[in-house]
Amino acid sequence: MNRSILFLFFVLISSYGYSQKDSAYTLQQCISYALQNQTNVKNAQVDYQSALERVGEIRAIGLPQVSGAVSIVDNPKLKNFFYQNNPAGGIVPFDPTKSVGEVIARPNFFQLRSSADANATVSQLLFDGSYVVAISSSSTYKELAKKNIVQTKTQAVEGVTKAYYMVLINQERLKLLDVNLSRLDSTLYQTRAMNQAGLAEKIDVDRLEVSYNNLITEKLKSENMMEVSKLLLQFQMNMPLEQNISLADNLNSIKIDSVAPPMGAIDPAQRIEYSILETQKKLQTFDKKNINAGYIPRLTAFGTAGLFRQDKSIGQLFVNKYYSYNMYGFNLSVPIFDGMSKHYKVQQAKLSIVKTENNIEQLKKSIDLQGRQAHINYKNSLQTLTTQKRNMDLAAEVVRVTKIKYQAGIGSNLEVVNAEASQKEAQTNYFSALYDAIVAKIDLQKASGTLYTE
Repeated sequence: MNRSILFLFFVLISSYGYSQKDSAYTLQQCISYALQNQTNVKNAQVDYQSALERVGEIRAIGLPQVSGAVSIVDNPKLKNFFYQNNPAGGIVPFDPTKSVGEVIARPNFFQLRSSADANATVSQLLFDGSYVVAISSSSTYKELAKKNIVQTKTQAVEGVTKAYYMVLINQERLKLLDVNLSRLDSTLYQTRAMNQAGLAEKIDVDRLEVSYNNLITEKLKSENMMEVSKLLLQFQMNMPLEQNISLADNLNSIKIDSVAPPMGAIDPAQRIEYSILETQKKLQTFDKKNINAGYIPRLTAFGTAGLFRQDKSIGQLFVNKYYSYNMYGFNLSVPIFDGMSKHYKVQQAKLSIVKTENNIEQLKKSIDLQGRQAHINYKNSLQTLTTQKRNMDLAAEVVRVTKIKYQAGIGSNLEVVNAEASQKEAQTNYFSALYDAIVAKIDLQKASGTLYTE
């Protein structure tokens, strides 16, 4: 029994320890996490669900509508009824004390003091032009909401991808800084030994120590930048900032072209922004049709059935018999003249369509410009990356040769320090160029509409 308890305790402790480890995420896993958890994406999906509910609301207008009503009325003092005194007689007696034609007021004996009515009415829309247009536009309304989700996801993918690669590059910079520190520490140790043996001056040791201290400071800054870049990635993913995260990919997984692909024409239809504008134009066309449909007659059918009772007091309404009644019919509403309000609404709808068409044409030009700029930036960034890679390799070779010369006694310590500084600068420039190339590639994919598709 004790062994079982110890074994269970060991399993729980092991599981807890495992759960505390950093979670290693690939780029695709980070993107998937963001698409499931980012607030903007969630809100876009909520908007889509709201659009579905709106479509259901529109369709419900064409279904039978049932309503019920109950009323109890008590009139402590009924209104008098009025009539003209007429000797010809009728349902009211002639009053000889009054002059002929005189208006006489009498208590209302046609109505009792209290009444009650309970009824139910069923109505059905038979034809309404606006309803027909609304049903036709419902699929377009859903389409727009869905495209808004795609646009939001595209923005999420862009932000996460750029943040992810920033963390990767900062990791590689830290690795190189560790290598540089180790190499400089070894050189500093050898120089101190040479100084103690009288083979090197104290100033040589001081120069190397200054470089070493500066490199330690730079490493601390880089470690802080690493933490900031991780926080930015977690923010883009909407991951809790207190949660630890590590990256499963490395720079070897980054595919950077040696040369930029040839510039091709970008199809505006591939861009979600263009597709959204086209859908908005369709909705505006439906809006114009809906206004025009207001000129068409509206036909509904109805039927009402109920129970009615009048009595001398409210109390009697609850004990005496009720009498049923029913009626049915049609309502035809024919618009005749509305003061030209629909005409002006139609003109406004037409102008909205013209404005959207202008925006579409402007967006076409913007997409073409963005594509050309992105291609040129990517081409330039690749050229810069190639140059900086060559400079970094050359700087490493200079450091190697300078150290050999210094150790052989035919070079100066100052040359070593300068070579180390040049190598550090070349490494910084290379990583900056690498990130610029990655960003340029992402921008090119976004400009061509291939960064994210569904």
